[in-house]
Amino acid sequence: MIRVMLDTNVLIPGMAFAGNQRKLLNAIHLNRATLIVNDFLLKETKTVLNHKFPGHEKLLDNFLKLLKVEHSPQPSKESVEEAKPIIRDPKDTVVLASAIFAKPDIFVSSNLDFHISDVKSAINVFHPKEAIALINYQK
Repeated sequence: MIRVMLDTNVLIPGMAFAGNQRKLLNAIHLNRATLIVNDFLLKETKTVLNHKFPGHEKLLDNFLKLLKVEHSPQPSKESVEEAKPIIRDPKDTVVLASAIFAKPDIFVSSNLDFHISDVKSAINVFHPKEAIALINYQK
């Protein structure tokens, strides 16, 4: 089964709004794909949820109960340092290092900084719409 890691910019809109991100979450659920998470991504998601949707912090926990979830360890400090020259925005370094360390089949992000050749040479990066097609094809 396919292993998928989602950037926060895909996970939160998928839980909160209709659109390709929601279709992606549905495809992950219906096709029993494995969602890979780690403590950093979970904390980041909860922080953004708390900021943008106060009172809905448990949405993530409830949502994760519906999916097949794999918890990945945090990347090492060395891994984070190695990811720094690959990504433009320093705030994305831990996310990139997390994805490289977890080795998902696909990493899904709407952030264009992840859709450059240096990053794509390190991990398989997809836009949500591309990921939906791939996951549904894997049936």
